[in-house]
Amino acid sequence: MQIKTIALTVTSSSLALLASTVSPQRVQATPLRLSCEAEIPQASGTSLLYRLTGMVPESTAKTPQSSGTKTLSLSVQRRMPSGELRPLLNPTLLRDDEQFPAVDFSQLPFTTRFRSQPQAGPRLYGVPSSVHGLYVSLESAPGPPQQMQILHFLEAGKLVRSQAAPCRAVAGAIPQSAPSPVLNSGGCSPKVTQTLVPLQQFLRSQDWAAADRETRRLLAPNSVSPSSSSSATPTAALIRAIDQAWLTASNERFGLSVQLRLWQVALAEHPQDPTAAVLAFRDRVGWTIPSPRPEPDFISSDWRNETELTYSLQAPAGHLPWAGVSDAVVQSVAIPPPEVHCGSCTVDAMQLRNERFFSYLPALFTQVQAAFSPPP
Repeated sequence: MQIKTIALTVTSSSLALLASTVSPQRVQATPLRLSCEAEIPQASGTSLLYRLTGMVPESTAKTPQSSGTKTLSLSVQRRMPSGELRPLLNPTLLRDDEQFPAVDFSQLPFTTRFRSQPQAGPRLYGVPSSVHGLYVSLESAPGPPQQMQILHFLEAGKLVRSQAAPCRAVAGAIPQSAPSPVLNSGGCSPKVTQTLVPLQQFLRSQDWAAADRETRRLLAPNSVSPSSSSSATPTAALIRAIDQAWLTASNERFGLSVQLRLWQVALAEHPQDPTAAVLAFRDRVGWTIPSPRPEPDFISSDWRNETELTYSLQAPAGHLPWAGVSDAVVQSVAIPPPEVHCGSCTVDAMQLRNERFFSYLPALFTQVQAAFSPPP
């Protein structure tokens, strides 16, 4: 009996010691690599292909709007009848619904299980660079998302919506050698990728002034160099790649698509007056001088010159890239060489700047809108 009592005492002590020395392990959410793909048929045998990739926690049931928003990216391609894939949107980081205060996600026409709901609803995201609106809903579940749905406003009043599309999640981090989505040229041709090298370098170092000049050189070379005679129209692929580079470097503060949205607001306010729309856009992006110059400048009027721009992230949204003409180009017209006699040089310089803003600017945004709109 004594032996049994001792054995029992020892066992109880061991259990007590074990309970006091072994603390419960905190369960860490294992990151999963998520991949979803949706395809929306279009006319003439074409379709739009949406690919979502990135990292999500293994268990997100209690936090539908998870930290995955910082690592999920979406790309869009157009599948031609021949099977060729043409890029429409380079891989772009998604932002969750809380970062779109102007959008009521509960009113977006997702199907029932993908629709915004209080607390336990699906995970909802948007693409900041989309002109008319591109939204993603990931079905809420105890584990990783199993399905997604896409809502894409191709133009004002024209919406396409995907069926529930499958998602696949596998354990493991994205390989270190894989390019970051925000730096990937995502479907750009080698020629476009090579063309963008100087711009990418300027943007990575946040040399905004040099990046601005390089952008104007790519879009309209004669706005940068007096000797340039190039009149080539930039391709849609180049416009999209330039925009993506600016969005990435500025955390989506600068870029052509940012400017296009502001331009469309200005047009909506002045539908019958293009000049007023240009002036309203100018004021929105901060291209107006804050106060009159000490000396009258009949050439520049109240527009900022190249050297008067704000080359920092403190500038208003859409401030860069600028759409004006470099100071050197304007001065080459206003102040010709001594041997050149010009009785209307000042007027010519005024006309150059006037045409640049009031004619080129609307034409540029027409090109930009076309670059982001799927072909019919």
